Amino acid sequence: MNQQAMAPSAAPSPVDRARVSSAHSRVLVESIAAAVLAYIVSAAFEAALIRSLQPTEWELAWVSDVVLAAAFGSAVYLWRHLLTTRRELQERERSQLVVQTQLSIAADIQRQLLPAVPPSEFGFEWAAALKSAGKIGGDFYDFVQVGPASWVVLVADVSGKGIPAAMALGSLRSAFRALARHSADPARIAAQLSAGLYDEWRGALYVTCLVATFDLRNRTISATNAGHPAAIIKGRGGVTLVRRGGPPAGLFRETAYERQSIQLHTGDVCLIVTDGVTEAIDADRPLERDLDRLMKREHPSNAARLCHAVMTRALAGHGPADVGDWDDDRTVVVVTVGEPPFAAARSSGGSPYAAH
Repeated sequence: MNQQAMAPSAAPSPVDRARVSSAHSRVLVESIAAAVLAYIVSAAFEAALIRSLQPTEWELAWVSDVVLAAAFGSAVYLWRHLLTTRRELQERERSQLVVQTQLSIAADIQRQLLPAVPPSEFGFEWAAALKSAGKIGGDFYDFVQVGPASWVVLVADVSGKGIPAAMALGSLRSAFRALARHSADPARIAAQLSAGLYDEWRGALYVTCLVATFDLRNRTISATNAGHPAAIIKGRGGVTLVRRGGPPAGLFRETAYERQSIQLHTGDVCLIVTDGVTEAIDADRPLERDLDRLMKREHPSNAARLCHAVMTRALAGHGPADVGDWDDDRTVVVVTVGEPPFAAARSSGGSPYAAH
């Protein structure tokens, strides 16, 4: 699982269809019940009149005709009301289908914005997964190659939910890619991204994100954290949390961000997630402890398996205990550091530049 995004169906879901069918059935049952009730009430009213007035045969026929006419009029009214209600339900169903189709198209477009993960090179393996809480969401990740052995990575979460957050992702992606092609400095990218997003959104929306530059040849990561959950780098030397940076991008136009540089070693694992993952997992134990357990259970150098394990764990989490019916977008990016190619070639007695 190098990349995963959930694809919605263009047709209404079984739950939507069941809800509409239930509404139709309820209206029909209520109308029939109302008609039966009207008949019972009319019959009771007729019997009460007969007992109290003791009419003649002519008066009894007149009372019967009046009651029958009233019952028939009530039945006609109820039938017309049923037809009107059914038409309204059909119109609502058609409108819902249009909305669901448009959301599915938007979700397809949003999913196409997600890039393929970088290829395995220099001992680095990559994996990414994204699961939206609804059809469309506000999480996003991106990879931009800025050199033969250098990649700039963005993991972001737009404030808010639904359509506004999803629409903002297009601007975020374009701005990030343009900035990354001019500079590989994550602090500078974050500062310029914040200024650009503020000019466009005026603070109405903002983005928590982590921008990281991976130098595969020199085995380093340089990163800045803009109000995002800390990235976790775990290896033989323990755990390093990438927290340095600044406020979320787009809150302020003039913002300076700190940069944190870390030397990577064989066996290290870098985990970058959005708060949907941390909130789902941290309710039970800190994410770094969960990662330690997953690394012991899974093959620690297999990025795809680790990514799948973290996402599975996040999807099984219940979120904050004090928030009812909690759900959020979840994004996981995993980078594992294996043996460099020259070390593998040296251990096998060959040349790192031998033809393959």
